[in-house]
Amino acid sequence: MTNEPSLFREALRERNPDFRKLEEEHHRLELELNGLLRRKVLTPQEEMSKKQIQVEKLHTKDRIEAMIRDFKNRNPETL
Repeated sequence: MTNEPSLFREALRERNPDFRKLEEEHHRLELELNGLLRRKVLTPQEEMSKKQIQVEKLHTKDRIEAMIRDFKNRNPETL
């Protein structure tokens, strides 16, 4: 059995620079969020920043998933 989402993701990564940028942005947000989450106590400003990063990360993930779905629908032969 193949890992279908990974195949589409890899194909899209190879073909679409905007997709790669979104993945890089998602990774950057993940690192930034993890840095905040490692702290035991956050200032109110850091707490707001954490929430903003979480929202941005979710929007980025949604855009990535939408691009994958669109690519899959347009390129079913990729498998």
